[in-house]
Amino acid sequence: MSDDLTGDVSGLLPPNATDLERAADIASGTRVQAVAFAPMLGLWDPWRCPVDLLPWLAWACSVDVWDDAWPEATRRRVIADSYAVHSVKGTVGAVRRALAAAGFDARVIEWFQTAPSGDPYTFRVEVAVTGRAITEATYAEVERVALAAKNVRSHLAGLRAVARVSGAAHAGGAALAGETVTVLPWAARDLAVAGPAHVGGAATLTDRLTVWPEAA
Repeated sequence: MSDDLTGDVSGLLPPNATDLERAADIASGTRVQAVAFAPMLGLWDPWRCPVDLLPWLAWACSVDVWDDAWPEATRRRVIADSYAVHSVKGTVGAVRRALAAAGFDARVIEWFQTAPSGDPYTFRVEVAVTGRAITEATYAEVERVALAAKNVRSHLAGLRAVARVSGAAHAGGAALAGETVTVLPWAARDLAVAGPAHVGGAATLTDRLTVWPEAA
């Protein structure tokens, strides 16, 4: 049979093959050609693997914590990040990355980062949960993921979950302008008048005449 699983897989037997061998070769080659190999090419790809095969891919990739109730995107992300988590497993970065793959925005606080300092070799985890309610199952899930990624020496001393709600913020504004006009009663003011000045003169003459009665 040929190594090319998509081509002709018959007729590769030696010339001295028996009729039974040739019949078996043809029959098996026909069955192999009928197999759809395209889906198999993505079986090891967490983003292309069929969703019903994801649990087996998670097992093959050594995923430490798995939950079939996770959304499909979360399950694929956990598988995709498994190698990166195992590369630094036992570190703060591994705990953060494992929680991030499971959909938690986590902050890891070690014992020497608190005031006052906590018990040696202990740590606390604060997670921000977005898009789902915080329940007892949420705490249990975070604890399982953190304990699977931490080192053996350290102990989880506390867990705090905070719900994060996001939404659009709308802001509006208005501009208001006005003008005030006050009309007062009319009052005369000092008026200045300018014009040319003309000077003139006149002479008056008077002549008085007394008429007496005529004498007899």
